[in-house]
This record gives sequence, structure tokens and C-alpha cells, in this order.
Amino acid sequence: MVLDFRVLGPAEVTADGRPVPLGGSRPLIVLAGLLLRANRVVPVDELGRWLWNDDHRRSKGALQTYVLRLRRALGDQVAIRTESGGYRIELDDDLLDLTRFRALAIRGKAAVDRGESRQAAAYFAEALAQWRGPALLNVESDALHRDEAGQLAEERLRVREQWADALLEVGEYGTVVPELARLTRENPLRERLHEQLMIALYRSGRQAEALDVHRRISRVLAEELGLDPGPSLQRTRQAILTGADDAAAAPLARYRLGTEPQVPHQLPADLRIFSGRECDLKALHALLPEALDADTSTPIASVEGMGGIGKTTLAVHFAHEIADRFPGGQVYLNLRGYGPGEPVEPSAALEAVLTALGVPCEQIPGDLDGRAASWRTHTAGRRLLIVLDNANRTEQVSPLLPGPGCLVVITSRWQLRALVATHGARRIALEELGDEDAVALLAATIGFDRVARDPAAAERFVRYCGGLPLAIRILAVRAAQFPDLPLEEFADAPDLLDSFDLADGEGTNIRSVFSYSYRALQPSTARLLRLLGLPTGVDFTAPAAAAVAGLDLAATRPMLETLTAAHLLAQPRPGRYQFHDLIRAYAGEAASQAEPASEREAALDRLLGWYLASALNASKRMRPERYYRLLELNDLGGGLSFSAHHDALAWFGEEAGNLIAAVHLARRLRRDDVCWKLAWLLQSYFVTRSRLDDWRSVFAVALEAARASGHRPGEAGILSGLGVVNAVARQYAECRRYLEQVLAIQRELGAREGEARAQYNLAMAAHNLDDYAGAYDHGMRALEIVRELGLGPFEASVLRALGDICSSMGDHEQALRLADAALAILGPDGQPVDARFPQPTRGLALIGLGRLDEGITCISESVEMFLAMGEQYEAAEVLSQLGTIHLRRGAPALARECWLRSVHLLTELSHPDADDVRAKLAALVGSCPQAGRDVDRPPS
Repeated sequence: MVLDFRVLGPAEVTADGRPVPLGGSRPLIVLAGLLLRANRVVPVDELGRWLWNDDHRRSKGALQTYVLRLRRALGDQVAIRTESGGYRIELDDDLLDLTRFRALAIRGKAAVDRGESRQAAAYFAEALAQWRGPALLNVESDALHRDEAGQLAEERLRVREQWADALLEVGEYGTVVPELARLTRENPLRERLHEQLMIALYRSGRQAEALDVHRRISRVLAEELGLDPGPSLQRTRQAILTGADDAAAAPLARYRLGTEPQVPHQLPADLRIFSGRECDLKALHALLPEALDADTSTPIASVEGMGGIGKTTLAVHFAHEIADRFPGGQVYLNLRGYGPGEPVEPSAALEAVLTALGVPCEQIPGDLDGRAASWRTHTAGRRLLIVLDNANRTEQVSPLLPGPGCLVVITSRWQLRALVATHGARRIALEELGDEDAVALLAATIGFDRVARDPAAAERFVRYCGGLPLAIRILAVRAAQFPDLPLEEFADAPDLLDSFDLADGEGTNIRSVFSYSYRALQPSTARLLRLLGLPTGVDFTAPAAAAVAGLDLAATRPMLETLTAAHLLAQPRPGRYQFHDLIRAYAGEAASQAEPASEREAALDRLLGWYLASALNASKRMRPERYYRLLELNDLGGGLSFSAHHDALAWFGEEAGNLIAAVHLARRLRRDDVCWKLAWLLQSYFVTRSRLDDWRSVFAVALEAARASGHRPGEAGILSGLGVVNAVARQYAECRRYLEQVLAIQRELGAREGEARAQYNLAMAAHNLDDYAGAYDHGMRALEIVRELGLGPFEASVLRALGDICSSMGDHEQALRLADAALAILGPDGQPVDARFPQPTRGLALIGLGRLDEGITCISESVEMFLAMGEQYEAAEVLSQLGTIHLRRGAPALARECWLRSVHLLTELSHPDADDVRAKLAALVGSCPQAGRDVDRPPS
């Protein structure tokens, strides 16, 4: 007799294809519960809950009766064992449809990993064939359906998605489109299915239908959940739009030339095609009404920016656009504030512009004040447009300001702040061109057809130029000389600045253009610029700059102000500075020429030391319980100090990119101790913000450094961090592999505290792998060492972990005792330990004991504690658990609220768990359309 057990559809047992009578609906519930945990012990309490839907007043004797009926029905071929606290059914994997389904799904995934997509699709299809309808279809247990049916449905749906992925890979669009269309109707909030359908339709040549799918799910997500589509769905839509768009490059900005030029007409020629700068042009045009309608004022625009940013081009283009509005004429004067030769003195400039207005030489006064007064007299009310190009300071242009009724446009590399303060000038600070405008500028030189042939290469080309108009023009001229070469050939020079030199004068040599600003600096400020050009991170603050230069903060701030005013540094917001890529390259090149190697290395060591000291102070403020003795650092001094948790967290958030760069820099410089220590400190931030990719990459480098330095405790610390990141990423087996290495090293070193921490982490890893006995053993070993060493705050963490393990084992009373013991421990300051981590443990224990309201309140309080500390990942994780608890107690609207809060936090963190929570929300709305629309009432 061949038995077959089935739960994927109606639950049943067949013998040689015929149904086996089980003796009623209650034995069927017991059998279904045992099969879902085949070859594992199912606690009596859990079976009782499934049988009687949480009514614990029912007799356990009835359960024994049902088990006896099952044993009689199944005969000797299948054993149902009585174990301590529960029952276990012993079953070969091939006798149960659920285990067959999962085994085939694993084989399909392995085929995908090997690149065998067609074979993978076959395995997935065979796995799905095990299903005969919704799981447990005929099982009359609300509790069992709440606990298990949803998870099984999710597993089935994921395999359907994998099957669709495999067929999409081999181009079987005709097969997959109808099935995906049906699945999206059944699962209107499942984003991955909609994304697959969009891809299948698009690749079938049905672009409009693909975009309609996106519109449909966008509407449903907004109506049902108040969410926008996730990043993946949005990227797919953009790819479809971009891939199907054969139009030429973006339209260029229109312009018109002055039609009624009058003398003086001194404007240089406008560009044949002008691209972008719409916002800046709008700001300039906003000055026109005042210039044209008032006879008592003189509007002034100060167009500012770094060399090569296009200040003159914009000013001249604008002047040509509005020239016909100024019948008095257009005066243009290059003041040569930056460039070859000496700057034009104000007196000489005034003589030139007065002559341009026709004032005889003999009538021009000899002194500066007299000339300035004469200029104002001859320009008052004349409706002149005046462009003063390339000014170096406010003092150079102030005497040149005309009488009322004119408009003045000044360009400068210097921030003319005094001109704003004294004359009300309107500052217009130019930034790099956006990709669209930059590509249009490129197309104007090399031709629109060439850009349209490879728009992606064109975007890479302009990004290589840093969006700097002069750099784009220089490199575009070189590309235009070789029309048959791919654009990538011109965006890959061994020396970045070498790309931007046409060898035809200083005006088309980017080094020369930048050098004029650099030469104008005082020696100390020039030195600071050079040292900042070393690899110092994405951006930096004044304290970091002071560390690089070896100066105090009071001396450094004025130099930074000068560099910002000269547009050699940008200040995107108060307190933070950054380079344009090409300026950084120039500064780094200047450093290699002017600074000895020893000084360059010393500057970088000062910066790394400052980051290390600051990160240590921030980490201690955020996570005082960590194993800081591992670092073997005394008080480093010189770093920033932090008065509160939030200050430290905010600093880590601001500096994360720089700290990551510093880890890699330390490794390149063979400062291996700094490398792994800085990485280890970064974990205090990574674990809070769940930056998994950064975490992994940084710790991989740090592990190399720790091993290269031969620092075994450091190696153990980094391996422990790799274990933790794998735990956060739900890769528990890999987590345990790292942590076992940590334990071996700590035992080798005889480091008792290190061993305790390794045992604690292994306890949590084993818990995540459902190895409760192993988890409890590791936790008790950790507790023994912790108490031996008197590590109070860490003891609280161990007790909390043991409490979680006990809850999973069903011993909720012990879990509650452990959680309360953790909360009662005092820290070094005599205050109780932070409650935000033990609180969820206590809440789960209370729920397990049937004290639902108390438990939910406890867990909810922990969420608010985590959020108050800025610990978004922990809050999101607890919210996800709380949503499941609400759903199981029959409160779908509260579950929806928790999951929505969780998915918003996880999406902000770009954590992969966001997809799982979205799937829960989709399943909830699919099974309970009114979730969230009606007020939940606590179950009676």
C-alpha cells in the first residue's frame, strides 16, 4: 500500500490513490498540523489552539483521542510519536506534497543559479503541479489558517514568480503573459507580478499595454495602501519608456537675437545654439521690469561660478535676448579679473566705457571719482544694457555702476557679497549642467544623430566632464574630429585633466582656466586647497579640513570662506563643503607637485586619526555596551564629541560616505589598524540604518586589513560584524559560519569576554535557524561568563536573548522572568538598562501567556522607543512582528497600520525586508478587502 499525504489543496491521505477515512474533521486538523511540521515536534498547546481556536478550556484528553484515531487510520506504515510536550509524525519527504513542492523549488533555484533557465522553469512548473487549490482547503480551523495558510500561499506565489522569471529569460512570452494576467487579477497589490507582466508585454511588442499595467497598480496601491509603486516597479516603467523612445535628443532652448542693434553695440557674438539654464535665465529676466519701468534705480545681476561654468556664455546670451529692449545700446567690457594679464583698473575701465558712449577724450576727467560721476551722468535714463565680464572683486566694479534706468550684468568667479549688501545686487550662482542640458550642448557640437545613436554613451560623456560647459565643449571638439570613434574613447584618459586641453591657447586648457583662480590665493589658503584635493571623501566639514591641514578651527574657517567665495569649493549647505570633480583633480595634481610625499601622507594620517577619534566618540554615545576594549584605544583626543545619542547618529549619517571612503583609503595606505577599527565602529551606524551593501563591502576590506596586521582580536571583531550583517539580511546559516570562526579565535586567545559575546551572537543565530536547544545552550554559556566577569549591561542583552529563545520554545513564563530580570539590571551609572530591547521580549512572553493587551502595549512602547532613538530598522522589524500579532488576534486593520509603518521605514532604508512586508499587505487586502476601512474590535 502506497500512502500519499497532501496539504496543498484539500488536506487528505490516499492509499493507492483512494482516500483514507480519518474519523472526522478534528483528526484532520491534527493531521494537517503534524504534516505542516513533518518530522518535528508540534507542542500540545499549539495543536490545542488549532483545534479549538485559542479556547484553552478544552481537555487534552480529546487531543489524545484524535491522535489515536489517526494512528489506527494510518496503520504501521507511518508513525506518530509521542514526545515531551507534543507529537511528531515521521514521514519520508517524497510522501508529502509540501516537501515535494519545496524540494522541486530548490532544484529550480539551483538551475537558475547555473544559468539553466529552461530547466529551472520545468522544475518550478513541476513544483506548482503539487498544488490542487488553496492550502488546507477543507480544514476547519481558523487558527491554523491564520498561522499557516497565508505563509503557504506566499511560498506558492514566490515560486510562480520564479517560474515567470525563468520563462521571461528564455523568451516564452506567449506562455507567461496569460498566466501573469490572471495572477495580477488575483493579486492586485503584488508588485513583482505586475512588473513581470509589464516586461512580458513590452518584450512582446505591447508597450502601451505594459504601461497600462503600471498605471493600474499605481492607482490600486494609492487607493488601498496610500503608497507609490516601489523602486523596482518604477525602474521598469522608466526602462520601458526609455527603450521605446526613438525620438531625437531633447529639444534645445529657444532664443532670439536682438533685431534692433544700436551703437554702442559691443556684445560678443551669441552661440549658434544655447542649451539649458532656464532657471538662471528666468532669474535674469525677473530684473527687466525694474530696469524698464523705473528711472530711479539700477538693477544689478551678479552671475557667479567656477571657471568654465558658462558665466560669460549665459550673460552674453541673455544680453542678446533683451538687447532690443534697451535702445540706449549695449556696453560690454572684459575686466580680466582672472586670466592672462593684469586686471583692468576701474579708472581705465571708465575711460573705455565713456569713450564707447561718444564722450570726447578731452571731456573725460582724470581722477577716478570724476570719471565715475561722468559715467553716471552720461548713462542716467539712457536705457543702457551693460555687461561687466570677469570681475575679480566688488571694488573693481563699484565705480562702474551707471546712473538709474540701466541694467547691469556682472560675471565673476568671486562671490560679490559686498555688492549684494551695498547695492542690492541679485546673485545668480551657476551650477553644473544637468544631464539633459549637457547632452544637448554636446549634440550641438558633434551632431544630434551621433548622440541619438548611443544616448547612454552621451550621458557618460557629459558626466565625465562633470557637467562643466567648457569641459564639454573642449572634449566635444576632440570627439568631432573623429566621428567614427565611440564616445567612450574620449571619456577614459589616464589623467583626467589631460582630456580637456585642445593645445590651442589657454582658454581651452582646463588647467590654465583653473590656475587663474588658484594663483589669486594666499599661500596658506592655496596649501589648504591642495591638501583638501587629496582623497578626503565625498565632502567635508571645517573640523575635517582643519585636521587635514594640521591647523586649528579658527585659522581654517576663513580660508574655507575664501575658497568658497572664489568658487573653488562649493557649500551645498551650511557647514559642508565639496569640490567639483575637475577642481579636485586640479588640487590633487597641485598637491603632488608642491607638497612632498611625507606631508601628503601626514595630512591623510591626520584625517584618518580625526575620523577614528570622532567615530569612537559617536559609537560610544550610541552603543555604550559594545566591546570597546577590542580596539585597544585610549582617549584619542582631537575628534568631535557628542552630547546625546541623536547627535552621534546624525553625525554618522552625515559622514557615512566619508567614513566608508576612509576605510578604503586606510587599506590602500596600509594603515591596517585604522582600517579595521574604523569599520568596526561604523557597525554602530550600519545596524541602526541597515545599510547592508555598505556594511558588507566595508567589512570585507576590514577583514583583509585585520588579517594583514595579524591582529587576531580585530579579526574576530570583524568576523563578528560579518555574522551580524548576515543575520540582518536573514542569511542565518552564513551568519553562524562566521560566528563559529569568532568563537574559535576567542577561545584560542583565552578572551573570556570575547567568548561570551561570541556565544551570545551564536545563540541568536541558532534561534533564527530554529535550533532552540543549541540557542539556549549558547545563551547559558554566555550568561555564565558574563556573570563571572560582572558585565552588567551585557548581561541584560544575554537575558533578553534567552527570553526570546524561551518564548519560541513555548516556555513563556520563563521568558517573562528573563525579560524582567534584564530590565532590572543597573548600568554603570546606577540607572536601569535601556528598555527598548528587552521590551519586545517581555511583550511576546505576555502574549504567549494570554495577556494580549499587556503584551501588545509593551511591544508598541518599544516601537516608540526605537523611533525616538532614530533606530528605524529595529522599529520596522518590531512593527512587522506586531502586525502579525494583530492579524492572528483578528484585528486586520491594526495589522495593516503596523505593516504600512514598517514598509515606509524599510523602503526609506532600502532594506530587502520591505518586499516581504509589502507582500503581507497585499495578501491582507486580498483576503480581507475591508481591512483598514472598518474599525477593528477586540475579539470577544
